[in-house]
Amino acid sequence: MKKCKYFVFVFSLFSLWVYSQKSSAETYGDIRKNYEKMLNDDRRALPFVKLYINKAKKEKNQEKLVQGYRDARQYCISLDKKFKYADSTIQAAIDLNDSAEVSKAYLSKGILFYFNAKKYKPALDQYLKAYQFAENSKDEYHKYKVIYHMGIVKSHLGYYEKAVQHFLDCAQFYQASLEKKLHENEVYNYNKGYYNSLHQLAVAYRYLDQFDKVDSLAELGLKNTVNKPDYFLENSYFLKSKGLVYFNKKDYKKSEISLTKALPGIVKRNDFATCSIIYLYLGKIYFAGNEMEKSMSNFMKIDSIFNKQQFILPEAADCYRYLINDASKTNNVDKQLYYTNQLLKADHIINKDFSYIASKICKEYDVKSLKKEKENLERKGKRKLRNAFVLIVIAAMIIIIFCIRFYRDRKIRIQYENLQQKLNSSEPGNNKEAVDDIPIRKNSLSPELTKELLEKLKIFEETLYFTKKGLTQKSVATKLGTNSYYLSILINENKGVNFTRYMAELRINYITNLLNTNKKYLNYTIEALAEECGIAARQNFSALFYEINGIRPKDYIKKRKEDVGMNI
Repeated sequence: MKKCKYFVFVFSLFSLWVYSQKSSAETYGDIRKNYEKMLNDDRRALPFVKLYINKAKKEKNQEKLVQGYRDARQYCISLDKKFKYADSTIQAAIDLNDSAEVSKAYLSKGILFYFNAKKYKPALDQYLKAYQFAENSKDEYHKYKVIYHMGIVKSHLGYYEKAVQHFLDCAQFYQASLEKKLHENEVYNYNKGYYNSLHQLAVAYRYLDQFDKVDSLAELGLKNTVNKPDYFLENSYFLKSKGLVYFNKKDYKKSEISLTKALPGIVKRNDFATCSIIYLYLGKIYFAGNEMEKSMSNFMKIDSIFNKQQFILPEAADCYRYLINDASKTNNVDKQLYYTNQLLKADHIINKDFSYIASKICKEYDVKSLKKEKENLERKGKRKLRNAFVLIVIAAMIIIIFCIRFYRDRKIRIQYENLQQKLNSSEPGNNKEAVDDIPIRKNSLSPELTKELLEKLKIFEETLYFTKKGLTQKSVATKLGTNSYYLSILINENKGVNFTRYMAELRINYITNLLNTNKKYLNYTIEALAEECGIAARQNFSALFYEINGIRPKDYIKKRKEDVGMNI
């Protein structure tokens, strides 16, 4: 790869040297013939373009310098360099004092912002400047180019009917111009303008649900561009439109074929916005065919584009609905949260960009028709901003609550599953050691007394005597025929806890097993459950349940009801 770049660099220098030797003899037209038919972003053109620029500078030919900078912007690959050449073109056009050239230069920079960078705010600013300088221009081709790009802005804003009129006017102009005697370069440019106008008409009609017109335009475009390498990109766009027509007819197989064919040319053009639309509908096609892996893969490509470009069309943002639902089905909380945040981010960016464009259009382009409504619009605008701010705050609060709830539910689910695993690992009553098997620990009680008291303690547990309210260490000792001191030693040495903890664990384990095995107890109140196991206070019961089981009783009951299919 490095060797290839080195070769291109050396070849470029050599080409410059060879052609510079005869630059004085060659005309500007001769130099441009070397690259004028090359595709955009073809860096092989740059050595000749630089020769063209140097010749214009040397001869102080301002008009040719404008053309040279314009060509450099067209053929260089780096976006930063494209913007630098665009600025140089504007300055050279201003120095030339030609309003038509200044308008073209601003339009070109606007296209860079719009198409390459997807930055609508600065793009619109450049278009409006281009429109101002084009008003009195005699260059009809350029006038309609400006009208075309203003139509694109209106189409993106949702003013489809107004946009349609722009594109109809442009298509009629380019088609009529092609009937005249033109230079081959002009034929190429007018054809490009005509096909692009047809495509944008198809885009606008699709959003107006006029699919018969979309179909006719796609067929016309495909007929005129098929097997024509010069119009490969335009053919790709018409294939895309045809694919969307098939999708609307639910002919998913043909739709998939057309959209897949359209993709390579559009990817090569780096039109990531249109790529997102294609990925969206391919995702929907595979979703309809229950090919979930392919479907989600296409939706995730849109997310990757969004992350890389920080841009997404409103229509393409629909992918997040599918991605969130898929994550929900697989109980992937992290992905649900991620895609929800992505959707909110997309919504914020869409509203920010499009609201700006709408206000600029109304303020600077359609002023004459809206003067009477100016004050009303300003009031509405302020109210809209306030409402938007309130909505953003509410949305932020909702997402915070949403996140907290997600994490809380996940924590409760883990706590519940841990407890269920513990409960299911051994049946109630089987986790007690047999009295004969319990080793007699060294303490102040004799082995005979220890064994006797342990047997009585076993009966105490099996008869559920511990569920009686008001039991104390003294009353239990009396029940077992011993004293409090001996009972304390017995429980401490053989159960590993003190009397209070022993009673708490007996009662909570008992009620937990009832909740796990008998549905009727799931309908008990917390007070009733506490009473059932002999605990006097609701608060004390809840605290002990959480301390011993690691989950609050109300949360356990809710999850258990979900598991056994009871209505909550």
